[in-house]
Amino acid sequence: MATHLFLKDPVEVNAIINDVERLKGHPTMPNLAYIQANVQKKEDMFVPDLPHAEIKQWILEEKVKVFSSVPDEVKSKLRWEHVGSTSIPGMPGSMFPDSLILTQSFPPPKEIVTSLLANGYDFIGAGPLDSEDIWFIKLHINQPGHVLDGMYHKVHVAPDADRGTGRLFLEFRDKCNSDRDAFEDYKNTKIASAAKHLNSETTDLFAYKIAKSGCSLYLALGEKYQINGVTVAMAKQAAAERESAGDLQ
Repeated sequence: MATHLFLKDPVEVNAIINDVERLKGHPTMPNLAYIQANVQKKEDMFVPDLPHAEIKQWILEEKVKVFSSVPDEVKSKLRWEHVGSTSIPGMPGSMFPDSLILTQSFPPPKEIVTSLLANGYDFIGAGPLDSEDIWFIKLHINQPGHVLDGMYHKVHVAPDADRGTGRLFLEFRDKCNSDRDAFEDYKNTKIASAAKHLNSETTDLFAYKIAKSGCSLYLALGEKYQINGVTVAMAKQAAAERESAGDLQ
């Protein structure tokens, strides 16, 4: 059975984030395996018609809650952005939205870390793409009657720099929202990936996420923003396999 190491104590979490070696040693991937095995329902992993408007409004309200306890002098140096598939109207995807908090420095201010933890989020580690992309998760959104009730929300905290995942997430979202070819390429890649990895015979969310990241825009932005994590290499391999199989147009 999958286990996890989610952390809630702000002193401990801030200490880990401020220690490069401890941050590298925190087991992010087992935490993700636990989420897949114990939190996500298969029917929520790939939804053809996401309720984008409702999710966007919920994200805005969540931003207000988290930022409300952050001092103004710190808050003025933060940016909260809605990213991922739920920020791209018309894009299919999971019912688990993503947000991005951009900071002017790394490690992030302890005040935003403390506020996230106080508002029901757990620290799960650094993302596999970028060691300065810190992940927090609200495992069970408790809002009866809302489309996100029982789902989870992941928040990335990353520096607002000229490289890294923060820039990739923003440009990827904006490009898909403004360029129809980029939108369709990503959508078709996701549909093919879901058909292969989220079907009646198998449920491999990690493989799906890697495969969908093999769209041309994601790979190009990975190069542009110097993303060199192991999952990028895996995404490139997945794209090559789809092209060889004739899945790419």
